[in-house]
Amino acid sequence: MGTVALSGTAKVSLDGEGARSKRTAQRMEKPEDTAFAALAAVSSYLDSDEELPDFFARLSATIAALSHAKRAAFWRLGPRGTLVVQPSPHGFAADSPVHTIRLQLGANGDGAVERLVFADELDLAKGSSPALDAIWRKSGLVDVRSSIAAAWTAGERRVGAVAVYDSEHGFTQRDLWVLRMVGVTAGLVWQYKESEDELGHTAVRLEEAMAARRHLLNNIASGGDEARRRFASALHDDSLQLLTGAELQLERIRGDAATGRQIVQLDQLKHTLRKVEDSLRRLLTNVSPEPLQLPSDLRGAISERLESMRIRAGIEPHIDSRIPDDLPPAIQAIVLKNISEALTNIEKHAHATRVMVVAEAVDGGIRVAVNDDGTGFVVAESVRVPGHIGLVAMRERAQLAGGWCRIESEPGAGTKVEFWVPLSL
Repeated sequence: MGTVALSGTAKVSLDGEGARSKRTAQRMEKPEDTAFAALAAVSSYLDSDEELPDFFARLSATIAALSHAKRAAFWRLGPRGTLVVQPSPHGFAADSPVHTIRLQLGANGDGAVERLVFADELDLAKGSSPALDAIWRKSGLVDVRSSIAAAWTAGERRVGAVAVYDSEHGFTQRDLWVLRMVGVTAGLVWQYKESEDELGHTAVRLEEAMAARRHLLNNIASGGDEARRRFASALHDDSLQLLTGAELQLERIRGDAATGRQIVQLDQLKHTLRKVEDSLRRLLTNVSPEPLQLPSDLRGAISERLESMRIRAGIEPHIDSRIPDDLPPAIQAIVLKNISEALTNIEKHAHATRVMVVAEAVDGGIRVAVNDDGTGFVVAESVRVPGHIGLVAMRERAQLAGGWCRIESEPGAGTKVEFWVPLSL
């Protein structure tokens, strides 16, 4: 078999081709190692406290090293379809035109950047994408020798693009594959960061809403007491005083009455005025606001209210109280007002003989149940029944505090009022 003699020039040419093939083979070895390194770089953000611009600057440097590129950058897609470089791209000088470039995508999805990056139509020729290189140079990066880019996405959403520039030996399909994988995983990090920021904003808004709710609850409570005080004052100082004056005038007229018939009529009128006065005085007692000073012992205050009900209405009370001694004053006020409201309704409407009050600390709050053996009513119709407005007030008071209130009743089966409020507003 014959041999072929190679000239010196041919030997150098073959040796050069062999060296390039060897370098290419080395770069293609274990692509999973490169993929793992890229994923590790992206996921490192989740375990770090660095700001997002610092993270993408570091990630750009890592991507450049993995793809043997001199420069790398993330391009963020703005609301008007414009790509703008993220801060601190790797390998670019501070005065590089890259910082002022604005790449406009096609309006109908047919722009060059749109096709090359987002439609995966980027083709490699001699280690680069000639079409993409032309875009960079036209935009102002005239020194770009080679480049590739991939979509930076979060699911179906386009976040932007990631690009690398100027590989010493040209980019390969492996580099493009790694870049695409980085674009997908970086999109997940971006989505995570946005969700984290949104959660933070939501927490702030929630705290503001909680503060507004506490303020509203305090205003409602103080406003209600103030309105009742003004009404009670007007009732005492105006209506009752006028009624008393009318009774005195009537007494003088009765003394001057000439006939027995007139005296009888005047006595009847006096009796009617007395009934009106008694009714107004009972109304004054009912609407007078409770003292603002809360009792030091809430359980004792509940017991006193039950004993007062027993004396006035003859209803036998029972209490099972297992509530803490250190309740916040605002919570004490809500609990005591709702219990008082429930007992007042029982006294006025239930015709009950027994009442059971159970109060206990459960689920980070105070649960109270008030049961009576009275006549009961149809709950759905309670809003339209005169005298039952207190039930609505109880619900609103508990709900404003962040809790709930339930009312269970049937005609002839008694009533159960149950509410829960948290330990803190």
